[in-house]
Amino acid sequence: MPYRPQLIVLDQEVEDFAFTRVILDRLPGVAVKVDSAQANLKKLQQERAGLSEGKKTLHLKRYLGAPMKLCPGYTEAPILCCDYQVIDLVENCPLECSYCILQAFLNKSVISLHVNIEEIMAGVTQALAAQPQRQFRVGTGEHSDSLALEHLFPASPYLIEAFAKIPNAVLELKTKTTMIEGLLPLAHQGHTVVAFSLNPAEIIRREELKTAKLPERLEAARKLADVGYKVAFHFDPLIHYPEWEKGYEEVIQQIFQLLAPREIAWISLGTLRYLPSLKGIAEERFPGCNLFSGEFVPGEGGKRQYFKPLRKKMLHQVGAWLQRESQGKTPLYICMEKASLWEKSMPLVPKKAEEVERYLTRNCPL
Repeated sequence: MPYRPQLIVLDQEVEDFAFTRVILDRLPGVAVKVDSAQANLKKLQQERAGLSEGKKTLHLKRYLGAPMKLCPGYTEAPILCCDYQVIDLVENCPLECSYCILQAFLNKSVISLHVNIEEIMAGVTQALAAQPQRQFRVGTGEHSDSLALEHLFPASPYLIEAFAKIPNAVLELKTKTTMIEGLLPLAHQGHTVVAFSLNPAEIIRREELKTAKLPERLEAARKLADVGYKVAFHFDPLIHYPEWEKGYEEVIQQIFQLLAPREIAWISLGTLRYLPSLKGIAEERFPGCNLFSGEFVPGEGGKRQYFKPLRKKMLHQVGAWLQRESQGKTPLYICMEKASLWEKSMPLVPKKAEEVERYLTRNCPL
């Protein structure tokens, strides 16, 4: 069922904003508490609830940070990263993936919507115009699913129409949902990529609660491609389980039964990694979750990850299946790994972030 909050906390400063009015109109009957931004923040900190309870509250607020910034996962060498940029529109997610890093990363449990989109987008446009010679990839799905709240907060159509007029940027919307109907009629001008996070059906059923099923995600990708969108896929995290080889190969075969390589902008891979504090949080919130019970080693940024030989095996094998099915025509990349793990898994091993970006955007000529 689409997300519906039990309470709306509204900062007085945004009460008359256009997107505030849209959201409130779509949530008749939901209690609304209005106060100053400072007072609301203090109350939310004092009344801090657990994640499951906290997500029942929707906080409408103004975002005052940088309109566009580097992906929070960006790491300097020895990790080979891309230059992915993010727009922070939503904090926290209504979906319930057991492995989601947001459970340990965010410092509050409510779902926050930044309703000053016009102001944010003006800053983004200015930042992109300042570097006209550079091609950017810009996403909204780092602190939430890009489309999971589209039925309440139709930010994506506004962004798609804005990015259609920007000559040097591609917008990426990442999702595990099928909330795409509002995107289909838009004049995106090839400047938006809609990306679906994928896993085998067993993992989706067991670990990705409140998300769309695998066939539903793939069918949504087909509908988007039919109206000219490029689509993308993210196998991140790749999860090791007894039948992982069979499961991931079947998913990859299903992708290319529905889509041609030229319709896919890029595909990313990344093995399961987590902040140490996530293990206890996930096991408490999802009884029976055993994703973190295997052997893990310390990795970059203080995270835990699979042993290198296992990571290497999974990345190499899934990368080989993707290259085979795409006939080498779809750009592939690895997230949060050293170049040494790219060498036998990826068709190209860039030396720095700028090269990664040029490689990935070759399927999205602007």
